[in-house]
Amino acid sequence: MRLPSLFFRVRSFLRRTCWPVLPLVGGIMLFSFFVQWSVSPELALPSGHILRMGALVFFAASALLWSAKQWRAQAYLFYVAVLLPLIWVLVAGRATNGSRRWIDLFGGLKLQPSEFMKVAVILVLARWFADHPKPSRLSDLFKPGVLVAVPAFLILVEPDLGTALVFVPLFLGMAWLAGLPWRSFRWLLLLPALLAPIGWLAIQDYQKERILTWWHQNELSPEENASSGYHLHHAKLAVGSGGLTGFGFGQGPENRLGLLPERHNDFVFPVIAEEYGFFGAVGFLLLYASLGITLLAFAARYRDPFARYTLAGVGMHFLIHLSLNVGVTLGVWPTTGLPLPMISFGGSSMMASGLALGLALVVGATRAPLFSSRAFEA
Repeated sequence: MRLPSLFFRVRSFLRRTCWPVLPLVGGIMLFSFFVQWSVSPELALPSGHILRMGALVFFAASALLWSAKQWRAQAYLFYVAVLLPLIWVLVAGRATNGSRRWIDLFGGLKLQPSEFMKVAVILVLARWFADHPKPSRLSDLFKPGVLVAVPAFLILVEPDLGTALVFVPLFLGMAWLAGLPWRSFRWLLLLPALLAPIGWLAIQDYQKERILTWWHQNELSPEENASSGYHLHHAKLAVGSGGLTGFGFGQGPENRLGLLPERHNDFVFPVIAEEYGFFGAVGFLLLYASLGITLLAFAARYRDPFARYTLAGVGMHFLIHLSLNVGVTLGVWPTTGLPLPMISFGGSSMMASGLALGLALVVGATRAPLFSSRAFEA
């Protein structure tokens, strides 16, 4: 293919799709690079993270190899293809700190299937609600609920409570967008509260301790802050000590002294607040939230339900992670292990984020507004 022809095809594609996503992702990735650089030992250049960012681009580009029509047609197959490794990880996955979440690959690499399951659930729910429009009763949500509940249960058994919880607001949000009336939706909102006692019996002892510590976070003794409340205590110290402008790149005391646990992964936001202060933290939150809001705004422009639900699902995916991850570090939610996609350390999360973004771009390029299958024609 000649370069001029390729240029015009790319330009045509970008004009049709939700192109504002690209500069927003670029800004988030720039933030990601400097944060991972800041938390690296001796401020060494994070070469590993550069490779992970390359993996995001690769998986996003790979998603473009299928058309939106193909993604819709193969939604259930993709779901099953990701569900099988999720089952396999419970049988023969790597056990680390009492959890089985990873599958060992070649060259010391490992894969976390639960990250890809989030994309699979978005895709399969978009297909289901596109094929079964406007659910009117709770019984209409039984089958899509099972599609979500099965992987959520498998992930909870690993155990990985943080990732399992992501599926709850994702399912609720997509059911609402699909047109579930308020008289039914309000009862659906009560379901997590009704299931909470059962969930309490199912979770591990250390998870119960985290919840109790969170509930009494303002009443903890110095000894408790040094043990069960250590993560939350130092996260709040880092956020509060940053002031308006922060300590500067690589200068945060909690970060550089190694006092902030999991600062490269689940507790990455306190590093941002400590080193860039209130203004930097708010700027980052606005930038990240703009990605999800932009996808939701573009979703509203599509009449084709599959395109609309897919874009909205990807947008909610990033907004849910932002809310849960940052909320945990601020003490809004109990401490759970949940990365911040595109910012936290983790190859599987980065690859899944790239896949989700590529899916949003290719589906966003469908010709709208059309109702029939012709909406997927190039």
